[in-house]
Amino acid sequence: MNDYAIGDTVQVTGAAMTGNVGTIVSIDDKRGKYLVRIGAVTQNYFTAEELKPFSP
Repeated sequence: MNDYAIGDTVQVTGAAMTGNVGTIVSIDDKRGKYLVRIGAVTQNYFTAEELKPFSP
């Protein structure tokens, strides 16, 4: 799981929350998922396939 690191800004491409931009705040190696914080109170787990690097 070296696709992304904590602090990386990513855009969600998966079915849930598509198009939202957030920051990687945690990595769950056991489940193979990244915890992405979107805004002040919203966060969710995504696989690397459901994310892409954000470029403004």
